[in-house]
Amino acid sequence: MMNNKVKADGNRFVYLTAGISALGGLLFGYDIRRHLRAILFIKSDFSLSPSMEEIVVSSVLLGSLVGAAVGGVLADRIGRRRLLIITAAVFGLGAVGAARRRAPHG
Repeated sequence: MMNNKVKADGNRFVYLTAGISALGGLLFGYDIRRHLRAILFIKSDFSLSPSMEEIVVSSVLLGSLVGAAVGGVLADRIGRRRLLIITAAVFGLGAVGAARRRAPHG
């Protein structure tokens, strides 16, 4: 009887983990697509050639790869909770900086 409960709890955990991972992948793809739409404006503002445009787009994906690798190492060194707090602070500062930059000057 106890063995079936442990197995059921294990199955729930696997399904929950798979669902969260799938949602994370979906959101990552959406986020990349949304950011890469900006290439239309970047291309015209900086007069990029097709080759330079490819480099800009590729650098976004390369940055994700490097960030994932460095994030794992940092999580092992300073702890996941502390890394999450630092990441949230950097994200918040970036959001405030972006909002101040876009704010109309009166």
